[in-house]
Amino acid sequence: MTFRRFAVTVLIAAVMGAAVPAVLGASPVVRIKDIATLQGVRENQLMGIGLVTGLAGRGDSSNSALLKKTLSNLMSGFGFEIDPDDITSKNCAVVMVSAEVPPFARPGERIDLNVSSLGDARSLESGILLQTNLQAANGRVYAVAQGKVLVVGASGAVKTVGRIPGGAIVEREVISEFVRDGRLSVVLRNPDFVTASTVATAIRENFQNAGVRTLDASLIEVQIPQDRTDDVVAFIGELESLTITPDVAGKVVVDSNSGVIIVGENVRIGKVAVSYESIQVTVGTSIWDEESSQLFVMEETASVDDLIGTLRAVGVEAEVIIGIMQAIERAGALYGRLIVL
Repeated sequence: MTFRRFAVTVLIAAVMGAAVPAVLGASPVVRIKDIATLQGVRENQLMGIGLVTGLAGRGDSSNSALLKKTLSNLMSGFGFEIDPDDITSKNCAVVMVSAEVPPFARPGERIDLNVSSLGDARSLESGILLQTNLQAANGRVYAVAQGKVLVVGASGAVKTVGRIPGGAIVEREVISEFVRDGRLSVVLRNPDFVTASTVATAIRENFQNAGVRTLDASLIEVQIPQDRTDDVVAFIGELESLTITPDVAGKVVVDSNSGVIIVGENVRIGKVAVSYESIQVTVGTSIWDEESSQLFVMEETASVDDLIGTLRAVGVEAEVIIGIMQAIERAGALYGRLIVL
């Protein structure tokens, strides 16, 4: 989005002192498992190069060297020796096949696939992916893929990318190592020193014999109690079920394309006066002529959410509000972090 020109005046009346306004509402109580994972428990990416057939003239062009070579290699595997130059098919497409194996996947489990064209095919819709080996970064085959490609989307959507739900069968077990030297490592999805300390405190209070160390803003190391080493899974289940109140980061996130503005509950603003065209908004004591019909005075405890609500109520457009928020931040009156996407 391109912001249209507008004039914004931001005046700082005073910086808010020691008195911190109350938060908008109580932070949620959540389980540790909802905000953290165990180090070593993760998905693994797989990929392979395959061939989609049955495209009825919508496949790679007949002069595609990649398609010719792929079909020639496929035929040779079944005992047919065909010169690549003799192949003129337009019904096939060479594709990249990718998938993610969830942690603790066992042989025989099915996983979803993503399929995308590597050549100049016009569409993969309703094509059949032939059996394709899927490899991990170590070069080993962990799954085998095959099935009908589904292209989902409205008219005009990209037809060279599709999915095959449950199209791959896991052939090799993916081992997740999450216990090392009798220790677990809890990793926060959103690193925060306050939340990390809160998690560590909750674990100490509920497991008296567990050694707990907070290594940084995202990593909490837990020594499994000696009397729980025979049933680590049950110990982890109890640990992940512990509830805490995480600290909420003071952020204002703005999507400049859609105009969506998300405000964290802890974001505050100092005493500030905003002027846009004929509209004047002040936080704290008014520093303009209060007889003006376009003057809106807000309490000193007002939050960013209150200010945005006031601006929207008087008809200020989203793109202008974004510009005002940027001006307030530059003026040093925004107590939080502004992120514009």
